[in-house]
Amino acid sequence: MKRIFNTILIAFLVVSTSCNKFLDVVPTDSLSPKNFFKNEADVNAALSGVYDVLGKSATYGRNLYFEMDVADDSFVALSTWTQDIALYNYNPSDTKLTDTWTALYNGINRANMLLENIGNANMDANKKKAAEGEALFLRAYYYFLLVSNWGNVPLRLTATASTSEVNFPNTPYKTTYEQIVRDMEKAAEMVYPIANYSYGSRVTKSVVWGILARVNLKMAGAPLRDVSRYAEVKKWAEMVKTAGHSLNPDYRQVFINMSSNKYDTKEVIWEVEFGLRNGTQDEEGSLGSINGIGANATIGYSYGAKHTTEKYYKLFDSKDLRRDWTISPFSYGTTGAKNAYTPAQIYNRYDAKWRREFEPLPRFNGTTQINFPILRYSDVLLMLAEAENEMSTLVPPQTAIDAVNEVRRRAYGKNLGQELVRDVKIVDGGSGYVSVPTVTFTGGGGSGAIGTAVVAGGKVTAVYMSEMGSGYTSAPSVSFSGGLSATGVAATATAVMTDKNTNDADLTAADIATKEDFRRAVRKERGLELGYEGLRRFDLIRWGEFYLTMKSIANEIATTALPAWTYAARSGQNVTEKDTLFAIPAAELNSNRDIIPNRGW
Repeated sequence: MKRIFNTILIAFLVVSTSCNKFLDVVPTDSLSPKNFFKNEADVNAALSGVYDVLGKSATYGRNLYFEMDVADDSFVALSTWTQDIALYNYNPSDTKLTDTWTALYNGINRANMLLENIGNANMDANKKKAAEGEALFLRAYYYFLLVSNWGNVPLRLTATASTSEVNFPNTPYKTTYEQIVRDMEKAAEMVYPIANYSYGSRVTKSVVWGILARVNLKMAGAPLRDVSRYAEVKKWAEMVKTAGHSLNPDYRQVFINMSSNKYDTKEVIWEVEFGLRNGTQDEEGSLGSINGIGANATIGYSYGAKHTTEKYYKLFDSKDLRRDWTISPFSYGTTGAKNAYTPAQIYNRYDAKWRREFEPLPRFNGTTQINFPILRYSDVLLMLAEAENEMSTLVPPQTAIDAVNEVRRRAYGKNLGQELVRDVKIVDGGSGYVSVPTVTFTGGGGSGAIGTAVVAGGKVTAVYMSEMGSGYTSAPSVSFSGGLSATGVAATATAVMTDKNTNDADLTAADIATKEDFRRAVRKERGLELGYEGLRRFDLIRWGEFYLTMKSIANEIATTALPAWTYAARSGQNVTEKDTLFAIPAAELNSNRDIIPNRGW
């Protein structure tokens, strides 16, 4: 990633980390690793290669948040697709599956090579210690992704030394998780604090603590179900809190920042960067291009290939500002105009968190400069709340309730210090409209609110907001112009504001009445806050809810969606109980005689 090290990987690193198979990665040039790791520049080049895996299409460039995170909140809106890992209809030879497996093991081998040879480098001791900690953590993180998605994967803690080293048995996932925790806990003592950096792509103490909370949360759930790990989740999440992190007051700004190459390490603790070098794309990012709001080159091209489900859209309260940022309230016209959707157009709506209109120029068709968030502070707060509740007896502790309410207050705009136009209430629909009038917002101290009127039977029946504006201190006036016949009467309406002074964001008494009630509330909140960030499938699996949830959403879509959208049920229809894990790639099975396939494959 561009801000980690401004260096180009030398030929040695490229050759030594390429592979023909998956676990038989071996240096093939004349420069041995022992002779290469001489100084700080050599270590930085090697460490850059370990980080590099995060930005591949096979990982956070695309696969981990697009094809490999299809659950009940989204579907791939490509009706011609009939076979893909996103549809849970694939075979072990699938190239995306293979590429992700390969990329992660490449990263592990690069880390192993660095860890084995960094002692030879002549460099500042503190910098050497930090680099070693970063490599150790990244190796553990790549194993976490492997074991979460594939289960009992081979655990290799040394670099491949010979082309004959191809046969490695499956390692029990419990053993791998224990190794992950050991490595991450060691790394936490070695890496620098997040305050040392102005950007969020570097592994820091806050990153390690937050991911340790996530790892332990997974260990507490399926399939390991070691509930003693909840205490570890609480410990590591509280460590992140002590580092001075906080929520950005504006939920929307979190993603605008990522789209525009701006950094807020108090909120976005760890992100993968996708920038430019010498005017060309630095990495393989497609965030906002493969997903995002479908658009042409005027905005920045987007396939808009991931849409919301009706279930997910309706999960949001109408006062929740996250809904119309996470899920597009509009489509782009050919000239870039924003055309608001009607309530009937739910399946049309895109995964919209990352928007190319905020991306710096130049904008490419196939790739973007938009950064991907691996860990945000709101996730840490919700992990803390979940762990504290699971450790309680009958009712959730107040600290857990407070953590969720902190996330919700931001979501309802209570931290903005200003009002937004959330909706428009029709007072009188008027009469005699022969076309759609223009909606204008005037006064109120702010600007930028955009609404689209809907006309039926000669009356204005609704106004749908595509932009809520900013800076309002009071409700602006709403007026309608144009569209009337000679004898028509203009409609009247009032603006409905976010109302920053009303406490309507906190969990209700029913949400916190019992441990089980709060458990449901926290799980719902994770879906609302973290949608489309590559964590929904992960959460459903560790809660033991993935299979039944996918079958339920498939049935809902098949029985309630308009015929044009019933294909959105395919992923859930295809899911079987074996799909809590992905298939081990066929190429690995063919080259490694000691590995066995996952159950059902």
